[in-house]
Amino acid sequence: MFTKPLRSLAGLAAVTAVSAASAALVDVSFAPPAQSIDISAGTTTVDIVATVSDGGGLIGWGLDLAVSGPSASLFDVAINEAIFDAAGTVDGDGLAALVPVGSLGDGVYTLATLTFTLDAIGLTTLDLSYTETDLTEGFPLDPGVGGGFAPATFSQGSITVTPEPSALALLALGALATIRRR
Repeated sequence: MFTKPLRSLAGLAAVTAVSAASAALVDVSFAPPAQSIDISAGTTTVDIVATVSDGGGLIGWGLDLAVSGPSASLFDVAINEAIFDAAGTVDGDGLAALVPVGSLGDGVYTLATLTFTLDAIGLTTLDLSYTETDLTEGFPLDPGVGGGFAPATFSQGSITVTPEPSALALLALGALATIRRR
């Protein structure tokens, strides 16, 4: 027979187990995940997409973005205002939003569109993450479905900036002329 403190602990464990079982799972990726673009285009856009499964209940999100490489730099962040209200974050990265009413269920959602300037020929990688101890980041759950934060997985993205076709043609002609001289 349980004593009162043990019954309370058992009840808390049962509630926690139910909450954990109904918590959403979030898979975050870039669309397109990898792109190759001519430098003469000047800019390109990439969407941040979240696939929510196992019950939903998301009431917002906040992320960190790491841009590594010389070929592209972040120019603008546009939160998907059809679904979210943009929320400034303490760390000022501009990648955060709240669901204005209710919560998001299972589905695929565009969180934001990122615009990059194309700076040089080469590869730039894009990595998303969140800091678990930063309460302005992650994927908070509606307290009505257990509260807390949904676990998330992240897929890397990349932008490969290529020379403009006319520059490649000139380079090829120069190489051909050099070979013919020999």
